Amino acid sequence: MRKKFKKIFTLFFIFVACFSTVDIAFAESAPKTLKITSYNQSNIPMSFPATFRVKKTSDGKYSYCSHYAKRPPSTGITYTRGSRITDNGINYILNEAYDAKTDNDFFVYQTALWVYMVDKGIMPQPYADLTTFKSQLNNSSSKTATRIKTIVKNAKEAKASTAKDTTVKLNVDSTNLSLDSAGEYYVSDKITVTTEASEYKVRFTSAPSGTKYVTDGKTFYVKVPVSKVTDSKANVNLRVSVENDNYTSYYYNPSNSSYQAMTVTYKGTNPSADLTLSLTNSLSIVKVDSSTNKNISGAELQITNSTGKVVDKWTSTTEAHTIKNLSVGTYTLKETKAPEGYEISDTEIKFTVNSDGTFQDSNGNKITKIEFENTKTGIVISKQDITNSKELPGATLVIKDSNGKEIVSWVSTEKKHIIKGLKAGTYTLTETIAPEGYILSSETITFKIDENGKLYDKDGKSISEVIMYNQKETVSGGGVSISKQDITNGKELPGATLVVKDYSGKIIDTWVSTTTPHLIENLTPGIYTLTETIAPEGYILSSETITFTVKEDGSITKVVMYNSPNTKDVPVENTASYKTVTSFIVGILIIAIGAVIIVKTSKKNP
Repeated sequence: MRKKFKKIFTLFFIFVACFSTVDIAFAESAPKTLKITSYNQSNIPMSFPATFRVKKTSDGKYSYCSHYAKRPPSTGITYTRGSRITDNGINYILNEAYDAKTDNDFFVYQTALWVYMVDKGIMPQPYADLTTFKSQLNNSSSKTATRIKTIVKNAKEAKASTAKDTTVKLNVDSTNLSLDSAGEYYVSDKITVTTEASEYKVRFTSAPSGTKYVTDGKTFYVKVPVSKVTDSKANVNLRVSVENDNYTSYYYNPSNSSYQAMTVTYKGTNPSADLTLSLTNSLSIVKVDSSTNKNISGAELQITNSTGKVVDKWTSTTEAHTIKNLSVGTYTLKETKAPEGYEISDTEIKFTVNSDGTFQDSNGNKITKIEFENTKTGIVISKQDITNSKELPGATLVIKDSNGKEIVSWVSTEKKHIIKGLKAGTYTLTETIAPEGYILSSETITFKIDENGKLYDKDGKSISEVIMYNQKETVSGGGVSISKQDITNGKELPGATLVVKDYSGKIIDTWVSTTTPHLIENLTPGIYTLTETIAPEGYILSSETITFTVKEDGSITKVVMYNSPNTKDVPVENTASYKTVTSFIVGILIIAIGAVIIVKTSKKNP
């Protein structure tokens, strides 16, 4: 049994950030102390029974009185930040008031705040000025009065406190990420979000393509696709933020108790937090077919430590199994159950985990992947429907040796058939009874087995299994349109001799191409091939064999075969050359000289 080690990075993630990386940001901060001033509003938008004063902080923010009967603020009074306001209605009014742009806006929100506080018993004394104003308000249908009454009504109906703490905190249960059961994602442990905001959002500012998160409320998990991790070092940066702007209102208490407390509102930005994920090496293990090197599933494997204790066991799939979190030491990998159709491997592979977390084989070479091979136990025979390649049950099949002796006979099922114990040699596969609803196959398939148990077709090409097809008894006619074209311009080429054969090699049609595509109709659904036997004049013979499928739905399949022009020079005699003229003159001279000699000779011999 061969064993191969290939250096291919498969990676898992470890959190290296901690809470010290949390980055909280605010557009405004609530100062500990304030200076608040006021001034008379000369043109108020609605009659008020007393002098109306606008209150502002020293930096120009509107502030609102929380107690009507006490003295308004003055420049000599220092205000110190007190508790956060938690009443739903007051917070509603102050949040709306945050965007006040004019003194008239201030009038609306300040009077709405007073009316609400009186109605809710927060200011229980029946102040005459406010009683008079409430009467005017109730009897007025002006735009300002309607606006104030609407704000008070909404404040009384506010059900949830809008005083949200915009701080976001993250709690990470563990710093490890691990491969999921499907082998598709590296998944973080649970990350808990602590915030008073009703919703939050995770945004990746830097991450492998396809990185995402899933949430189940106040927790979320980071998922990074394995296929997108291509380097041994990479970072994933994420930011957690609340969805909407949040407002926080505070009471500011005066240094002199004869003055009234004020309220000021501040808006927080979407806070965020940064975490960084980095990558380290790990070991992946795959089970492969010894002849095709393709990954195979169904093998039961285990890893034991130096004392023989099983530290990991799993059933192989077509995806790699990742080894992680092993302590420093020597380990043994072995197979306890082979995949169906394969011999169990007696190979035991030893590897070592070093103190730096890297892996090495028994020869001291660093590794990141182990390919563990299995050899098939026999020859695989597949009986398929020619139109969809599905396994066909109910066919009686026979295998004979090169002398025509029957070796084995069986009836096909919905699974591929495995034949064990065939010796090296040449064999044939035939069908004696067709599956119900299918035409008996007239095909005889020849295959060969070498001394190592490798399988080949009749032409000596290595194959993984022997496939025999059947076509249904009742089929609808389909067709194919075949176009013969010049590869340089796409024009139809006349003069090519073409041949179409079915899957068994039987000639279905042969013809010479013209200036229009050739149509073959009413073909039985199945697989066909197109080849060229004679090229058009001036073109190179195509060596291509085009395979195409005719479907059951009666549709016409379109196939194009190309030819390249023959660009080799062909010598042509130049009949007007000087050599031809010279030869002619020399010939005339020879004839003339010959004539003179004959005349002289005849005179001497009368």
